[in-house]
Amino acid sequence: MTDYYRIIRKEINLTPEELEQIQGLMKQEHADQFSPFVRQKLMDLVEGRQSVADWFTLWQSQKIEQISRDILQVTVLAEQTQQVTAEHLRIILTCVQELMAEVEKFIPIGSDFRDKYMGG
Repeated sequence: MTDYYRIIRKEINLTPEELEQIQGLMKQEHADQFSPFVRQKLMDLVEGRQSVADWFTLWQSQKIEQISRDILQVTVLAEQTQQVTAEHLRIILTCVQELMAEVEKFIPIGSDFRDKYMGG
């Protein structure tokens, strides 16, 4: 089977930092050989991409709906008491920060947005 993989060879260019990150992951997963490790990671990505995308779409819609309900609840409380407390704002901020942290696992958030709205 090894001969089969050698039929097609591809070269990738990595920065020293990227190579270090990959080697760190290899060490973490007790992998000795670069090529089989990277090949398996790529195949996992190719095979899992659709299921991850489907799961994320479902999760995202449910999480956004929950955040909308939480914000609505805080709004109703604020309207009833005619005031917005720091605790109300903390609840909203926590919801949004949790959502953004989860989203960033799949979709990188721009540094401008992160610096402006997430405090770095």
